[in-house]
Amino acid sequence: MRGREGSGAAGPYQVIIFDVNGTLLGYEDPLGFEKRFAAACRDLGHPITTDQVSRVFQGLMQEWVARQASGFRRASSGEQYRQTMTGLYRLMLEGLGVQRDAGRQAEALYERFIVREGFMPLFSDVKETLMQLRAQGKRLGILSNFPPHLEDTLKLHGIHGYFAFSVVSSLVGLEKPDPAIFELAIERAGVPREEILYVGDHVDDDIRGARAVGLPAILIDRHDRWPKADCVRIRSLSELAAIPGYPESLS
Repeated sequence: MRGREGSGAAGPYQVIIFDVNGTLLGYEDPLGFEKRFAAACRDLGHPITTDQVSRVFQGLMQEWVARQASGFRRASSGEQYRQTMTGLYRLMLEGLGVQRDAGRQAEALYERFIVREGFMPLFSDVKETLMQLRAQGKRLGILSNFPPHLEDTLKLHGIHGYFAFSVVSSLVGLEKPDPAIFELAIERAGVPREEILYVGDHVDDDIRGARAVGLPAILIDRHDRWPKADCVRIRSLSELAAIPGYPESLS
C-alpha cells in the first residue's frame, strides 16, 4: 500500500464497490491502448504506428482533462456515451491523417472496442482478488460510468457472477462524480456507508466523488499516474485481500 497512511484499525467493510474502466479492465502495458488503436487502424487499411497514435492521443487527452474539469456530461445515457467515444475516435483518426470516412470508421472502432471486445482486457489481478474477497464473505458491487451493456461486458470477461449489484451511469442518468450516483450505490449496497469501501482509479471521478458522500475509498494506481494524490493508493487489487487492515481515515 502506497500514499497517505492513517492510524488505527479499519472498520469491518462488508461491501466493496468497484469502478470498471482502469480498475477491473485496462492495460498492463501503459501503451496498451495506443498499440491496440494502431493495430485497428492497420486492419482498416491505414499504416499507422504506435508512436503516431501516442502523439495524437496525448494531445487530445489534454483537451479531455480540461472538459472533464468543466463538468461536461459524457456517460449519462447510452447515446451520449457512444457520441463521446466515437467523437474521440474520429478526432484521433483525423489527427492521424485519416480524413475520408472518419465518422464511419470511428463507429466501426466503437463497435469493435466497446461492444465486441469488451472495452479493454481484464487486468491479471482481478479474478483472483474477487475470489479472495468473496471467500472472506464480502459482498461486491459496481459503480461505473459505462454504456448500457455492462452486464454483457462482465460476462465476456468471466466476472459477472462475482457482483451482487451494479449502478451504471448510462442506465440511471447520472454519472460520477455526481454525489447522487454514489448515494444510489450506497442505497443498493444495503448497509451503512461506513461499512462500504469504494475502489477506483481516478482521483476526481472516484476518490473525490466518494469522499463527497462520506464513502471510504482507495485509489488503484497501477501506472503511478497520481503520485501526489492525498489518499491511500495501491498498485494491485491483490492488496485488497488485507482488508480490514486499512486505516479508518480512508474517507
